[in-house]
Amino acid sequence: MVTYRTINKQSHNNGIRNDINTNKMNNNTSSTKTKKINIGFYNVENLFDIYDDPQTSDEDFTPNGIMQWDKERYNDKLEDLAEVIDDFNPVILGLAEVENFDVINDLIKQKELAEINYKIIHAENNDTRGIDVAAIYNSDIFNLNDYRYHRVSGKGNSNTRDILELNGNFMNQSPLTIFITHWPSRRKGTNETEYKRISIAKQLRSIIDKILQNNSNENIIIMGDFNDEPSDISIHKYLMKDDFYNLHKKYEDKNIGTVNHRGEWLVFDQIIISKSLLDNNTYQISTKSGEIFNDEDITFTHRDGNKSPSRTYGGIKYYGGISDHYPVFAKLVVKY
Repeated sequence: MVTYRTINKQSHNNGIRNDINTNKMNNNTSSTKTKKINIGFYNVENLFDIYDDPQTSDEDFTPNGIMQWDKERYNDKLEDLAEVIDDFNPVILGLAEVENFDVINDLIKQKELAEINYKIIHAENNDTRGIDVAAIYNSDIFNLNDYRYHRVSGKGNSNTRDILELNGNFMNQSPLTIFITHWPSRRKGTNETEYKRISIAKQLRSIIDKILQNNSNENIIIMGDFNDEPSDISIHKYLMKDDFYNLHKKYEDKNIGTVNHRGEWLVFDQIIISKSLLDNNTYQISTKSGEIFNDEDITFTHRDGNKSPSRTYGGIKYYGGISDHYPVFAKLVVKY
């Protein structure tokens, strides 16, 4: 068994936490201050508790199930995830593949995160396996106004994850809308499953268009595991159009990614922003700000030299890693 839980704190920081501070603006408006914060997304790879939920197909992830998912393995994964999250220190973190409220609550109670005033956004999704889309946010910095889950419909999508929409603001400034999503996988073939992801893209875009009809300058952030890359038509044609910017498109075809499939890096996890956020009176996100947190300590090196995120399982074999996805994040400047 390979263990990944020995994480070097100094190697993880990379100046990330030092960016989260308060400074005066270097312009003539001396009264204006800025605060740099991180927003992020993390597919945490099957974060189940150890109990069988009769309402979902989670029986494999129990002590007597095929995965032999017991309390020790569960606690190890929570500790590992907390250390990674602490190192890029997001004010808002979208989550995918969490089973329920309790596993998120156990996560934010870990010693690395316990002192941050994280709050949880979660509701049971429509996924057959019982893995949900959720979020945590630092309530000292982000003010949540409301949230809702949008049920996904359409052929082949009747039992997939819901789309999470949350509304709020950073430091009592202008409102934002944030969407967190986890699209259907390519497990049965990329082309064979493409229609499912296009369908969700159209549904999400329809929700966004209704928002933009009321306010064409609405600040919108979309983050998630899209199971498609930035150049795939589900994203660049049906979701984004010309009014959004993909902060993680720059990594595509650069032998860098958030997942690795049979030696090929793919940028499935992305943060997409409305162009209103590139620079306005309250918020600013640079086009260069999108990052992949791919520290060596959460990376597995194969015998042939190829690397991949340090996954918890490969099939039914337990590796003891953290997730088969790297988290992504972006820096956002709040002006106040």
